[in-house]
Amino acid sequence: MSNVEARFVPSLPSPAGETIGFPGRGRSAGGAAAGVKRRRLVTAGLVAGDLIAGGLSVIAAVVLITVAGLGGRIGVVDRVVMHMPVLLLLLIGIGCSLGLYRSNIKTPMERFRLRVTVTLLFAFAGMLMWVREGASVELAIAPLVGAIALVLGLWIEHLVGTRLARAGLWRTPTAILGSGAESRALAHLLASNPACGLQPIGFIDDGADATTGAGALTPGRDDAIAALPVLGTLEGWHANGSADVVIVPDRAALPQNPAALYRLGIRQILVVNQLGEFPSFGLHVRNAGCFVALELSGQVRDPNEGIKRIVDLAIAVPVALLAAPIIAVLALAIKRADPGPAFYGQRRIGRYGMPIRVLKLRTMYQDADQRIERVLESDPALREHWERFFKLPDDPRVVPGIGNLLRRTSLDELPQLWNVIRGDMSLVGPRPFPAYHLDAFDPDFQTLRTTVPPGVTGLWQISSRSEGDLAVQRAQDSFYIQNRSLWLDLYILIATLPAVLGAQGAK
Repeated sequence: MSNVEARFVPSLPSPAGETIGFPGRGRSAGGAAAGVKRRRLVTAGLVAGDLIAGGLSVIAAVVLITVAGLGGRIGVVDRVVMHMPVLLLLLIGIGCSLGLYRSNIKTPMERFRLRVTVTLLFAFAGMLMWVREGASVELAIAPLVGAIALVLGLWIEHLVGTRLARAGLWRTPTAILGSGAESRALAHLLASNPACGLQPIGFIDDGADATTGAGALTPGRDDAIAALPVLGTLEGWHANGSADVVIVPDRAALPQNPAALYRLGIRQILVVNQLGEFPSFGLHVRNAGCFVALELSGQVRDPNEGIKRIVDLAIAVPVALLAAPIIAVLALAIKRADPGPAFYGQRRIGRYGMPIRVLKLRTMYQDADQRIERVLESDPALREHWERFFKLPDDPRVVPGIGNLLRRTSLDELPQLWNVIRGDMSLVGPRPFPAYHLDAFDPDFQTLRTTVPPGVTGLWQISSRSEGDLAVQRAQDSFYIQNRSLWLDLYILIATLPAVLGAQGAK
């Protein structure tokens, strides 16, 4: 995750009368048809996912009403089932009107904000639908269905996006203006962040000096980016359906004549703005007539600590009670696999640099430190991997069977709910690192990291997990700290379950 904000320029007629983004004008029939098919499949997949989520939400609401003993007495269940098609059409219709299915270029967090808006409008419209029915319980049906659909919709969208990504349909083919180091670094950023929804396919030669600019690639680690072709020149290349988006890496790289971009035959142009340390989540574009501006918040975006603490306790206490039997069973399985204590507390760095003892179910042998040292001393390649990730693909410290299962599913983290209840940690925040891990970062980032409470889950855990090296960890934790809010925490909490169940990147 990088603090880079991309803004979309919609399809507009050029001063010369040419157009951008309309099929059939200078584009090959096969390429244009393939692009249209890809977009239709993405839209169909997202709509189908929300129909499933909406149907399951209505069923779940009916079950909750029945369990509460309210359904049979006033006939709510029968009316909910009868109005189910209307509820589903209302949910999908609001999503369509807000552009939820229009494009997959939006980041997951932007899509989540749209889903929250859809939920609020759906709840309001549904309450109006039942306001004349008389029974007050019916007014709660639409908000209940909407709240469940918000969670299920996000989970099912994750599954749909994963399937579409495997089929090569989720990410939009993207060309990058320029072939210098800055453009290559931007291609690396897109390639390493699939959630952006943009797939770099090559560069457009704009005639600038390709040797200037920052952001050179790391030899041996960015071969795929180095192999991306130069598609052609700004004057001579045409997309012909091969790309839907062109990214301009900087405002200064825009050509003086807009017609040069209009002739490329693409649907959208993204102009990138590097915002440095400023928060980029939830920005708005303001058109002042004589200029276009990005609206930044004039104050530090920090969530209310009191509300955050209330949310932590409201979730951690009941979840800890429900998880207690599971933790007990797992503890017994650990003791059977390797005699010794089932729990252990690891000293880690908490808020304000204060040491905290993080509770975990033990997944490693009791002589884990000696085992890892012997392996690292005997294999320089593994030591290099360790210094980059602080994890190993086949960790010799992990107890086979139960240890691998706990780490893959993150069930070993369940005892940290007690850390949340105690106030040592929050549900959402940067993961607390051991001192040796934190010392691998620069001093500024170490200081930034200790300004917020550590969390059981975080942005890194729902995206890269163990696949992210130190650079990825730094970028994603910095993004969270600079943009943290209760909405971002809610998104991370909801997205944690599919990330854990998918075990993507877990080791």
